[in-house]
Amino acid sequence: MSKPFKTRPKDNAKQIAKEAKRRIRLNSIKNELESDKISGFNQIFAIISETQMSIELEISFYAFRKKVEDPGEFTVNEMMRFASLIGVKYDVIATFILKLKMGKTKSKIF
Repeated sequence: MSKPFKTRPKDNAKQIAKEAKRRIRLNSIKNELESDKISGFNQIFAIISETQMSIELEISFYAFRKKVEDPGEFTVNEMMRFASLIGVKYDVIATFILKLKMGKTKSKIF
């Protein structure tokens, strides 16, 4: 006698819950960036993982890690995708990246 066939639910409840969590996390990052409370990527990675962020931005994990270490390496296109993903204006992300770059450089220009 064969095993009974199990049917899967068709409502995709897990996928809907996962998408809701994603939206909540991205909204949390948006609110913190707009209020200028986030001072580094480590605070973003406390909300969403580094791996997930690299996937969302369509950057390879290793390239993304290098760009986190040296924020000046982010391209304009990548910053635009970051702003679009989070749902903020480009200026917010550009200012965030610039502050990170100024904190890591000893240049007299900044």
